[in-house]
Amino acid sequence: MARVCVVGAGPAGCVFAARMAQLGHEVRLIEQERFPRSQLGESLSPGVEPLLKSAGLETALDAHRVTRVRNVWVAWADGLQLREDPREQGLIVDRGAFDLALVEGARSCGVKVVQPACVVDRRQSGGRWRLALDVDGRRETLEADFLAEAGGRAAASGRARVQTGAPTLAVYAYWRGARLPSTPRIEAGKDAWFWGVPLPNGTYNSLAFVDPKTFRAGPGSLAQRFLDRLAGTLVLEDCRGAERIGPTRAIEATSYLARDCIGRNAIRLGDAALAIDPISSSGVQKAIQSALSGAIVANTLLRRPAAADLAMSFYRAQLNDASERHRRWAADHYRTVAATRGGPFWTDRSKGRRVEASAQPSEPVDVRAMAAMPVELSSEAAFVETPCLDGEFVGVAPALRHPRLETPVAYLAGRALAPLLKDLPPGRTLLQIARGWSNRMPLESGLAIAGWLVNHGVLVSAADKDGGRLC
Repeated sequence: MARVCVVGAGPAGCVFAARMAQLGHEVRLIEQERFPRSQLGESLSPGVEPLLKSAGLETALDAHRVTRVRNVWVAWADGLQLREDPREQGLIVDRGAFDLALVEGARSCGVKVVQPACVVDRRQSGGRWRLALDVDGRRETLEADFLAEAGGRAAASGRARVQTGAPTLAVYAYWRGARLPSTPRIEAGKDAWFWGVPLPNGTYNSLAFVDPKTFRAGPGSLAQRFLDRLAGTLVLEDCRGAERIGPTRAIEATSYLARDCIGRNAIRLGDAALAIDPISSSGVQKAIQSALSGAIVANTLLRRPAAADLAMSFYRAQLNDASERHRRWAADHYRTVAATRGGPFWTDRSKGRRVEASAQPSEPVDVRAMAAMPVELSSEAAFVETPCLDGEFVGVAPALRHPRLETPVAYLAGRALAPLLKDLPPGRTLLQIARGWSNRMPLESGLAIAGWLVNHGVLVSAADKDGGRLC
């Protein structure tokens, strides 16, 4: 059993701490603030819920703390639209209550929580860490075999990192009143974009994402410049008579990737390792993903030191791939506005957008309508050995490589792809293929995987081929 110290009790720190405890390690979770406390990142993408379930922390999403999002007003490049999700997959949380619930969840897994506590000094000696803590005014010393830094953007400040997006400042304020918007709102302005978030506690958060240099050069106080930007926007349209709660605040929201994300006895998680553009609303999801994979990487480093280089290589590659994927997605999203409005704010954010036509997926195919069509494995598909998560450790497995896939894929929906495809006879229909996998998965799951393979050009028509697409 190794002693693990985690600094920072946000989503990344709590999930990592819980998983390391579940893997049999002695874990200390250090947090300098008292909870509950206010925190941005209140809109959660659909992937957060299943990730928390996989970590056994789904109670943090109890119904009384969460608003499920069915509709969002969007005023982007195509004018005003009401986008609807009947499945209500998106979530809005009160981050104070949400993070507190995650801490309690980690505690229930056996994690010892030290809060409020601040790390005032850290040193390495003989491969171990020695941390000096200020625990609510008392000085204490803690020794650990492994250190996880999950202190968010503050932990990344001053460290070596690569900026991956245009400089961005998030300016925000909370409101209360008898009449407030009940539906989230996203809007593209002339030289900013705006986000309105109705919270489960009945308050409303209004945010403006701006260029730091031009925003700070404007006249007036921070609050006045913020309100000037919001004037006439959809975000504040239904806030007449509302009262602003507390001060207007501004925090850095520029995307970046830390250079020193992993070592043999230390790891960076969440925003301490990778910050993505806020337009994706996936920061919390990405933080939790880094914590889940980071726990397996850390467990490998501690229990299989011979595989340390493999584990560290896997973690670096995972963060690099995530950073690049989100960077290009965000650039494409900003480009839709830049194409009609122009201006440095939008054009700067659309730089580096994806232009490789060959990497774009084809028009989605209705797999059920083509279930009787004979297919075969594309000649462009190949299998390569790649590092991947294998149970509680990082291992090596054969992965599918194809020009339309950004990275090799070893698993899809929890199924190893190589055994499904390596000996696939040509000329079988999609339905026959799915039935052939019935001893490994339900028919619906087999059809879903076959559909994904078709839509990514891995399975192609046995009769007609056109650049790897079903014709």
